[in-house]
Amino acid sequence: MPKIFEALPGMEVPVGAIARSFAKLWADTEVSEQKAMQLNLVVHLGFATTPEDALEQFRVSIRLAQRYPSRVVFLCPVTDDDRQVELRAKIYGECFTGKSKGDTRCIEVVVLSYPLSARRYLQDQVSICLSTDLPLYYWAHRFTSSQRISTYQYLLTRSQRVMFDSAIVSPDALTYAWPNLAAVRDLAYTRTLPLRQNIGQFLSRYAPALIIEGLQRVTFRHRAQFSAEANCLMGWVKKGLVRSGANLDQGMTFSVTPVDCPGCFSMEFGYADKNKHFHWEADLTKDHAEFTGDLGTGYSTLAVGAHFLAPEMALSEAMFF
Repeated sequence: MPKIFEALPGMEVPVGAIARSFAKLWADTEVSEQKAMQLNLVVHLGFATTPEDALEQFRVSIRLAQRYPSRVVFLCPVTDDDRQVELRAKIYGECFTGKSKGDTRCIEVVVLSYPLSARRYLQDQVSICLSTDLPLYYWAHRFTSSQRISTYQYLLTRSQRVMFDSAIVSPDALTYAWPNLAAVRDLAYTRTLPLRQNIGQFLSRYAPALIIEGLQRVTFRHRAQFSAEANCLMGWVKKGLVRSGANLDQGMTFSVTPVDCPGCFSMEFGYADKNKHFHWEADLTKDHAEFTGDLGTGYSTLAVGAHFLAPEMALSEAMFF
């Protein structure tokens, strides 16, 4: 993690001088009285994070702040083997012009590097770095163990949202007993919002009874690297079928299978009545998908776009919805 601390932009300052350093940074600037923040975001970089990855998440935070002015705190833990004994800090600030000349949006970033032996001091230091009157959001990135994250109870219990990406974290994140499960959001799920919207809009033309009557199997096929997103979509489909009145325990089968293709996703409903069918196939490299279906009211087709949300959009979706 020392390499990550060095890789992230910012000016190193004494940990006890973060507030004074920000005041000096903004002094005598045209935005000094206009940099009102809307939220606090803590980005906790796990040990699987590389310097390049950390820098990309920094850029994601910058793009998020262009929509929602933010105070962002990056936490960079280091093992005791790295021989860092004290907390180190950096600060970074940037402002952007919004939709009009008077619409100024800013980001303030604090980067804290800390040895694991200093975790007991971290809550106090993070509290000092945050704007106390703003909502708090916690993004745990690339953590290798949910048990390690569990030691940060202040962030897990005080945050309005706790976010992780099931595509890149420990698999036990999906079964871990989070202190406030209602606040937890999976970025792999929020990334699929455009796909869910298109599938839902197409299926909404059919009565729920037509969709579930005689349904025997639901099959997802996907590019191997999209496994997390495919499993999220399958979970969403199952919930939709239950809301439509389906009993998933009565002989219905579900499968999610990786296939060798560049950007593909597909979903198929198989029915006892061979004349009924529903098929959705997408190519994310071409932002294109096609629906075909006949659920008893006639053959229907539709071509639409197909893409994931951009990282900053998936993050904002997870934070606010």
